[in-house]
Amino acid sequence: MTDYNPWNILFECLQAQPRRRLLTGLAAYQPMEAVHFTELRADESAPGTPIHAEYVHIHLPQLAAAGYIVWDERTHEISQGPGFEEVEPFLKLVQTHSECLPNGWV
Repeated sequence: MTDYNPWNILFECLQAQPRRRLLTGLAAYQPMEAVHFTELRADESAPGTPIHAEYVHIHLPQLAAAGYIVWDERTHEISQGPGFEEVEPFLKLVQTHSECLPNGWV
């Protein structure tokens, strides 16, 4: 059995750009404020863009399982989860120094 390791969970969640963008976008909202996740998809935010299955079957469930988001599977609204405060300092650090990071990281 593997011990709980918050670093592993954090980096597994942050390894995919869609999850990084969702978390980074969500950081701009108040803790209990819900937003439809498509409003946070900068790469696919054009009106009428379909919801890709990878969000519903991979990205949103993984972030919810980590506790970083609360996801309403019916409405596809998300809000900051009980574990969001664990990832928020890292997100702020990355945002503050985004000009030093390669394109596409955030």
